[in-house]
Amino acid sequence: MIRSSKISLKFANTGKTNQVKDFVAEYARVLFVFVDLLWSMDKTPCLLPKELTGKVETWMSARALQACGKQASGIVRGCRRKQEKAQYIIKKLNLEGRFKQARKLKAIYDKKC
Repeated sequence: MIRSSKISLKFANTGKTNQVKDFVAEYARVLFVFVDLLWSMDKTPCLLPKELTGKVETWMSARALQACGKQASGIVRGCRRKQEKAQYIIKKLNLEGRFKQARKLKAIYDKKC
């Protein structure tokens, strides 16, 4: 069971709204930094070690930083898995002699990467 809650900022004052916007902007910045770090690594860990999270200068709490790192790890691992599947299908199509379909898929793959 997934627990969730809905939060409305309808009645928040401008100070609180600005704090939320600042946090979201900082979270996005840190997320991009983590994604860049993880793309350069061969193997992507699920939870980032302290050595990686310590490289980023931020005012966010350790809990938010770890959540951001976990989300970045999921993004990178998902993209890599998708790339591996596409390469496997291209190779399989080439072995079966279906070169035209393999070329089309390869063009799509190259365009995304």
